Amino acid sequence: MAKVPVIFCEDTRVTMCLLRRYGILNQQQLMRMDQHQEYRSMSQLDDALRSGDAAFVSDAGSPGLSDPGALLIEHAHQTGVHVSVLPGASALTAFIAIAGVQLTSFYFGGFLPKKTTDINQCMQWCHQHQLLGIWFESPRRICRLVATVADLFPTVPVVFAKELTKPYERVYRGSITNVKEQMSSENTNGEWVVMVDFRQMIAEESIDYHRIASELKQAQLTHKQVKQMARLLHCSKNKLYQAFQAL
Repeated sequence: MAKVPVIFCEDTRVTMCLLRRYGILNQQQLMRMDQHQEYRSMSQLDDALRSGDAAFVSDAGSPGLSDPGALLIEHAHQTGVHVSVLPGASALTAFIAIAGVQLTSFYFGGFLPKKTTDINQCMQWCHQHQLLGIWFESPRRICRLVATVADLFPTVPVVFAKELTKPYERVYRGSITNVKEQMSSENTNGEWVVMVDFRQMIAEESIDYHRIASELKQAQLTHKQVKQMARLLHCSKNKLYQAFQAL
């Protein structure tokens, strides 16, 4: 990095601090290339490569993994430029290592959508296919995510982690209801990685709500008790209650 004349950066200030910290800040030209400027940086990359090598550095994580860089690398490949990668810390792989969950495959969805309705659909889809899902989430929306998942699937196992490999790293494990309680008094600042494990949950299509409601009716359960049973049965509280009322 000390010998590369041009360095494209997600944030030039962050990269400059990094170069100074390791004593390799010389006469490199730092050029901003964040997610908004990536499309406009191709001609600058071409200009830089005409006179030598160039590098790209993202702020955190790995370039191209929910970070800028993929378009730049694609352009380099298309123009016959050789690309070398020096992998650093990745929030995704660090999270999998610290989660303590055995897995051979998983669904990675990048950053979760911003709308609650879209998050609901995402979780329902993973539940339907009984997948273990991993996503990134921002500190501004993490509490809403916890509340949304807890309302939909109160017993689903989860792992939530923030600020991995940093001084304020925290990891929360257990059912989403337990994790919600753990996080209720915690500072949620920092970047989050979340895992929701639907692998052992019953797929919605296989649930016979009418049969379950009939058995609960025979047991003379109250409406409140029916709603409470939905958590134990890993099924929709609203659908079970509707079936129970229809009897």
